[in-house]
Amino acid sequence: MTGGQGRVGAWGLLVTAVLQAVGPLWAGFDQGRPDNPVVVPPGPFFAVWGLVLLGCLVVAVRGLGRAGDPGFRRLHVPLTVAQVGFVLWLVFAARVPVLTVPVFVLMLVMLVIALRRAPARAGSDQVLVEAVLGVYAGWSAAAVWLNVATVLDRPSSAVLAGLLSGAVVSTLVLIVFVCRTAAARIAAGVTGAWALLGVTLSASAAGSAALAALAAVGGVAVVVVVVVGRRLSARGSGGAV
Repeated sequence: MTGGQGRVGAWGLLVTAVLQAVGPLWAGFDQGRPDNPVVVPPGPFFAVWGLVLLGCLVVAVRGLGRAGDPGFRRLHVPLTVAQVGFVLWLVFAARVPVLTVPVFVLMLVMLVIALRRAPARAGSDQVLVEAVLGVYAGWSAAAVWLNVATVLDRPSSAVLAGLLSGAVVSTLVLIVFVCRTAAARIAAGVTGAWALLGVTLSASAAGSAALAALAAVGGVAVVVVVVVGRRLSARGSGGAV
């Protein structure tokens, strides 16, 4: 029964990974609109989604041959739900933007669960799995807050500062308390810092010095935590989910 469930889960992960990968092609995915709030990174920064989609596809393909591996089985549900969530996000972004917020939150929760389950449970593919999940979660931890800004009607500078602060804090929490390995911490940290660098550039170009400074300080904090925060990260890891 376990083997059969593992194969079903592996194929479900692959199918949703393929749907996630091709989704932007038919949905016309484009985050670089000129009417975006100043806390949204420039369009080229969203190229990170290419790494996410390709990485998830590679993990799913590798997982087909490891359907019986407990580590991959424990990833099937949360990662599959996250991938379905991304497809739904694309649909809602074009039709009902406000619904992208709860979908993005769900995606982040699933990625957190996947990260907590992955370490030391994926055999020789541990680094691959951790790196892909780290990139996905690191971007999502920051982007979920910036996504809120895109559905608000002319948010004030104070509201944008609050959302940006949330992006910084959630990225730091992810690195310190969720990521368990160097691969996950580095991947999540670099990706989160990349998002905050994009915010810094966007805010600077729009003349929002305070928001640019907040994003820059947040990005530096993320890098510092990744470089020197290994003990704190290990202490906050806790047990497996």
